[in-house]
Amino acid sequence: MSFNQNKESKTWIRIVTALLILKIIKKQSTYGNQIAEEIKRNTQQTIQANPNFLYPLLRKMEEEGYLEGNWENPRTRNKRIYTITQSGCSYLLVLKEAVRAKFLEIERRQQAIGKFLFDE
Repeated sequence: MSFNQNKESKTWIRIVTALLILKIIKKQSTYGNQIAEEIKRNTQQTIQANPNFLYPLLRKMEEEGYLEGNWENPRTRNKRIYTITQSGCSYLLVLKEAVRAKFLEIERRQQAIGKFLFDE
């Protein structure tokens, strides 16, 4: 695997995870550990959001205005509750279409390969 393929793969994982985050938070404001659990549950444990990956992504999405985070208790700062913003709702639609297009392309390619391999 070349450096560019590895970078593209990481970007793809980041995009899919961002879409998962936005979908989860759109349903209900919640905190990082709960987001990780929901990602795991909703992907049938296919994606397990490592905290070292998830929290920087949440911070970046907050910096970009897609999420708003507030400490549940500002004094203890133990749980940061995330809420989707209007910009995040718009971005969710953009990501959804981009991911849908990529999934359709992957599916098309898998069908072509499967047809070659398994059709007699």
